[in-house]
Amino acid sequence: MSAAPYGSGSILLISWAYCLMMGGEGITQATRVAILNANYIAARLDAHFPVLYRNAKGRVAHECIVDPRPLKASCGVNVDDIAKRLIDYGFHAPTMSFPVPGTLMIEPTESESKAELDRFCEAMIAIRREIAEIENGRFKVEDSPLRHAPHTVHDIADDDWRRPYGRAEGCFPDGTSRHDKYWSPVGRVDNVYGDRNLVCSCPPVSEYAQVRAK
Repeated sequence: MSAAPYGSGSILLISWAYCLMMGGEGITQATRVAILNANYIAARLDAHFPVLYRNAKGRVAHECIVDPRPLKASCGVNVDDIAKRLIDYGFHAPTMSFPVPGTLMIEPTESESKAELDRFCEAMIAIRREIAEIENGRFKVEDSPLRHAPHTVHDIADDDWRRPYGRAEGCFPDGTSRHDKYWSPVGRVDNVYGDRNLVCSCPPVSEYAQVRAK
């Protein structure tokens, strides 16, 4: 990044300052905790989502990659559905489709508490139960909470709710609190369309020229 044509060498100051503040012993301990956290998540989620790239002892490094790709073939649920549904549970999705397309790379680092790791794991397990309901035929993936996620305040206030699941199930999924709920400002968007059709909301360059002239 710092060596890129339009990069900035100042980015190096962040890692340099981190190393100075932590010291050798602190960085070693942070590494231990990051690896422990990733393996804890891998162990808790393994029964629900396959975990890729374990070593001979079944361990991962400082991140674990869960593989939901078989679900796309079995019931149509894809990594986007899981990522968007995590927003309803109050989480920004982990890294998607890197380094393996269609997977989630979870990197808890050393900074997350066990309570937060458990909250994330419980959300992923709850989402797996929702996927099982699609597999069992309760509703099609197109009509499921996963495909409509994330749910917004506008959704719960909609007088014309026509989804096969209730408002509470969609907007307050299992295990979430109604008292400190995070609400996504927007609902589901078409990521591929947005990537392929760039829409610039910036003022035209002529306006900048006029402001500069004044």
